[in-house]
Amino acid sequence: MSSRNGNWLRHVRGLVLLAITQCQPAAFEPETGGETHFLTACDDSPEACGTALACVCNVCTLPCDEQAACATFPNARCVQLNETTSCQEAPAVGRCELTCATDVDCSALSVRHFCDDGVCRAEPGELQPTPTDACTDGDRLIEQVSANEVVVLGDAFFASTHEVTAFLEDQARGAGLLEPGERYRDESTVLQNALALSGRGLSAQYARATAEGDVQVVLMNGGGADVLLGSCETVDAECPVITEAVLAAEELLAQMAEDGVARLLYVFYPDPGDPELQAKLDVLRPALQSLCEAGPTVCDWLDLRPRFSGMEDDYLQAAGLTLTSEGARVAAEEMWGAMQGWCTEAM
Repeated sequence: MSSRNGNWLRHVRGLVLLAITQCQPAAFEPETGGETHFLTACDDSPEACGTALACVCNVCTLPCDEQAACATFPNARCVQLNETTSCQEAPAVGRCELTCATDVDCSALSVRHFCDDGVCRAEPGELQPTPTDACTDGDRLIEQVSANEVVVLGDAFFASTHEVTAFLEDQARGAGLLEPGERYRDESTVLQNALALSGRGLSAQYARATAEGDVQVVLMNGGGADVLLGSCETVDAECPVITEAVLAAEELLAQMAEDGVARLLYVFYPDPGDPELQAKLDVLRPALQSLCEAGPTVCDWLDLRPRFSGMEDDYLQAAGLTLTSEGARVAAEEMWGAMQGWCTEAM
């Protein structure tokens, strides 16, 4: 392995900690009586959740019966309460939740939110949120860019049916942001779609997009084709397939920054079920995540594992590498939730 690769790996390991401690997205701070109450524990007292939230089954949140009710909170989703809840009087509707795999996933809410059995929680009391990045009306980036300035890059996870893009467009049309006939530019392909292998297909997708017109927003996945097609003698951070994929991603993100891309959403795969492939993804994931969060572009990392956990049979095709129609819809919902949290003043 070249010294450049070795230096990069040491750099990435350092960035993992740096990204966790310093480079998390700015927190969203809903105004609820002067405090950030979302997903704090509560009792039945009227003031427990401030003025804008309700105490739903001992959690400060919003009741909901559809995803749109949770759009105020970035990445939150409407979860239907059922008979398994510990709440004795669960309402017929659901409640807004933010799912998580680690405490880092909850840091957008405040420094005191933590991951508790797959959902974000905080103890009641005065919270000290990180600086807010809440968008005021008309200040969301996705409302300011044209459809032609939004580009989708990726491998077969997106491109096998292109349904993810179609569902995203449905979300945008429902929000009044796309006119009939307007489309996002979907450059994802089922072939020539790796970060490093076979001619850097993802970079070629991006080059085609920039040749066609201005690119302000990039929605992408990547790395799965590299670890699927490449082999590792030992599955660790020294595996050439993984180091080369990360280096290619670094160069691609640097090019996006140079070109003035305003925002990047990097979507990473749910667990595929194949032990060998999953082992390689588990090594690749933190390296790409740290690059996204501490790299030269304004990049948001979206890990689909929390939303897909336990639903793989419904959301993934048999091989675990491509999406069912329902999985594509869910992935698009997660992506749209992230996009709704982008503010123009944070560019």
